Amino acid sequence: MNKLFYLIKYFFLVLILSLIVSQNAFAKKVITFWHHTYPPADNFILEKAAAYMTENPDIEIKFETEAHGDYEVKLLAAIAGGNEPDIMNLLDYLIPRYAKKGVLAPLNPKAFGVNTLDEVKAMYTPAALEGLTLDGQVYATPEEFNTLALFINGDHMRDIGLNPDDPINHPKTWVDLFDLGQKLGEGAPNRVGFNWVWLLDPYWYAQQYWPILVQYGCEVFDSSGNAAINSGACVKAFTETWRAPIDRGLGGPEIASGNKVNALDDFSNGNNSMAIAGIWAPPSFSEAVSKVYVAVPLPQLNPDNPKTLHNSYALGVSARSEVQDEAYAFIRYLTSDSDGYLKNAGYVTGFKDWQKTDVAKTVKGSQVFATGQLYGSFVWRSETWTEEGNAIKAGLEEIAQGVPVYKALNKVNAELNKIRGN
Repeated sequence: MNKLFYLIKYFFLVLILSLIVSQNAFAKKVITFWHHTYPPADNFILEKAAAYMTENPDIEIKFETEAHGDYEVKLLAAIAGGNEPDIMNLLDYLIPRYAKKGVLAPLNPKAFGVNTLDEVKAMYTPAALEGLTLDGQVYATPEEFNTLALFINGDHMRDIGLNPDDPINHPKTWVDLFDLGQKLGEGAPNRVGFNWVWLLDPYWYAQQYWPILVQYGCEVFDSSGNAAINSGACVKAFTETWRAPIDRGLGGPEIASGNKVNALDDFSNGNNSMAIAGIWAPPSFSEAVSKVYVAVPLPQLNPDNPKTLHNSYALGVSARSEVQDEAYAFIRYLTSDSDGYLKNAGYVTGFKDWQKTDVAKTVKGSQVFATGQLYGSFVWRSETWTEEGNAIKAGLEEIAQGVPVYKALNKVNAELNKIRGN
């Protein structure tokens, strides 16, 4: 009787274990993925995720988005609470903060089908991984490797008798830009010739002013780590670029839309004649503007010595993730469709020779952006970048309200030193 009992018990234990193993064999590995909201990219990612899950039935990808400025706040809170997503969308300036705190897992070369980091670097355009590197280690993969150009509404140019396709009519300097902006603004009622993007997060401000500061030789911090944004070069830079269009009646924050999802809404809907942005912008343009825009090189202080922006909106993996290998495998699958990203979202994933594909050749301005990437640099690196960026943003908004540039920058300088404990 006891022998029969133990045999029956053994049978049921084996059956239960078999069921557990069977369930685990079919249990899905869930990858959580957070991204800033940009509808063209969101739709592309969802399509790619659906295809990936079909090919990999053991994987489930949970995708969430948030408007850019709100996204960073949400991500910071999640990281502080230890419940960040497996894959996080990161701007390059956040890498020092998160990497030094052990939040990010180093890039896994095997997910790229190679064994070393040097082999991964060889796949990319020079500098594409530079802004995602700390102490020799890469902590994220580019989803966008950006630079800036000037977008001009071609119809608005024709309204004032200028051929938008003739380079002689494209502004080469900042003075040229504001001169053209005034003429374009006079071309129709309520039209704004040019305006900066205002009222958004500190990085939106920074990506606009950074190449200007480099052109003028303005340092946010000196080599000793002390704030230097109130230097003569910086006062001159902000006076001649950020203050000048306000003084000339071109624009300012009071007439900016401040659209968190589509930062170029004013240009996209035809209200503004010119805007500065990356190659990601055109998929968000209205149909009417999409047909007539031209993309030209970013204006310069000295056109013979061009300086532009390098900017990477990247995908990183949490060091606390239990599915790191799976997360990086999906990132590789997603970003390797370079043409798909460019065609659907305007994203340049940074792979070498991206501009030479048939798809790239159909994208207006692709060669302008490829050339601009040769002259770019990333914004300053700092573990307290967000706080510093907010201080500069506040200073620019004071300048827009009439505070003298030198006075506003003196205040910003003091705040930057305070943030760093100098």
